[in-house]
Amino acid sequence: MEQNRSRTFINIGISSIIFIFIVLCLSVFALLSVNSARQSYASVQRNAEAVTAYYQADSKAQKWLHSLKQEGAVSEGILQQEFPISDSQTLSVAVDGETFELLSYQVINNEVLEIDDSLPVWQGEMEAVNP
Repeated sequence: MEQNRSRTFINIGISSIIFIFIVLCLSVFALLSVNSARQSYASVQRNAEAVTAYYQADSKAQKWLHSLKQEGAVSEGILQQEFPISDSQTLSVAVDGETFELLSYQVINNEVLEIDDSLPVWQGEMEAVNP
């Protein structure tokens, strides 16, 4: 009788350990997926804010171009206007004053990006080996 009790206890113990391991694995996967979803949501929010800011600047630029065409020939030179998108970007629009031909319509980065080359990275050149 004692042998049957010990075998039953061992079988129940192993199945319980496996069940606990499975629950822990599923919990870890659930936490990882929630974290991934949170990061994706934050990325989408940043992207939506950037796109909204661009289209607000674009709308202001289109209104400016429309007002220039309403006024008629303003000047003989190049008319240029800048519309801020964010702290680091500006929408620059240039128009010919007589013909209202669009000369440039581009996003300009206000910040200068510096390349970090402090790590000694192999540049593809082989050093000569002296025997």
